[in-house]
Amino acid sequence: DGKNIVPMVPSQDHKRAYDNDLGANTGGMGAYAPAPIITQELQDEIAETILQPTIDAMRASGAEYKGILYAGIMLCNSKPKVLEFNARFGDPETQAVLPLMQSDLPDAIDACIDGNLRNAEIKFSSGAACCVVLASGGYPEAHEKGKIIYGLEAAQKIPDAAVFHAGTKFNAEKEIATNGGRVLGVTGFGSGIKNAIDSAYSAVSKISFEGMHFRKDIGYKALAK
Repeated sequence: DGKNIVPMVPSQDHKRAYDNDLGANTGGMGAYAPAPIITQELQDEIAETILQPTIDAMRASGAEYKGILYAGIMLCNSKPKVLEFNARFGDPETQAVLPLMQSDLPDAIDACIDGNLRNAEIKFSSGAACCVVLASGGYPEAHEKGKIIYGLEAAQKIPDAAVFHAGTKFNAEKEIATNGGRVLGVTGFGSGIKNAIDSAYSAVSKISFEGMHFRKDIGYKALAK
């Protein structure tokens, strides 16, 4: 809200195109939340040494910032280092974070606008979520478009799962087709990360389109913890 910060649930992205972190960098092939690698102690350190000083410096420079601040952070020798800041939610991190939010997002945004974030009630569940990105053939290089997407209704019937559209469109026949590199984000939820992963991939198994590819190891780093 310009002065105060409230960290959301930490989420871990998967940047590389293929399993085992192989292939080219992408906009993100999946994410899970919470990220066990970020302990409460480390989250407090990030808030105190990176996030709060950033907000304070912006205000001191006359550029007070209110809203969502995405911090892309990498651990180097167990120390947090900033890769980037974005004045928006992360993609696909958001598809794993917001399903865990128990309080209302619009209320939190209003509190940011009003400068009253300190008194806002912002709650997250103790569960987990895993988002798997379904990408077009060729992504992250030149990729195909206009491929009809099958199985969306079946995927949406999977318990504890949701399908988020990204690079999609209606074609001339009013069929849902691909229209970008990252086409869909399929998120599973559960009491723990394994349940969330299972739900996500159960929904993924119902969806198909020509050239579709996705990583099969989203969330497995969390299982190793």
